[in-house]
Amino acid sequence: MLNEERIRLMTKMASYEEGIGKEYLPMKQYYRRDYVSLEMLKTFFTSTIAFGILCLCWILYEMENITEVLNNGDLISFGISILVKYLIFIVIYQVIAFLVYNRRYTKATRSVKTYYSILKRVQRLREKEEKV
Repeated sequence: MLNEERIRLMTKMASYEEGIGKEYLPMKQYYRRDYVSLEMLKTFFTSTIAFGILCLCWILYEMENITEVLNNGDLISFGISILVKYLIFIVIYQVIAFLVYNRRYTKATRSVKTYYSILKRVQRLREKEEKV
């Protein structure tokens, strides 16, 4: 005889695995620190590329002013100003990434914890059926 509660719970679990579980279950294979660090590393590389693209666009837009700076020989201060802007950009981007990925991990932890409680209930129902 089929246990309707167990079937309902298993359907709920399958729906979770096909939906949001695809994102959350692999995330829980890591410790919080490892997951956040990995994502922040990815963010560092993508933000460096983004800064390079923004810098290139700015250089193309301000070409006349930049050639004046280069002709005046003020290369060191120009390079330092770009480096400072890069560092500020990276720090802001990394702080935002830390907050976002830490929150995602917390949300995933709660969601997966609910999933595992349902899994335990299904296991108990299965054991109860086997005893009968």
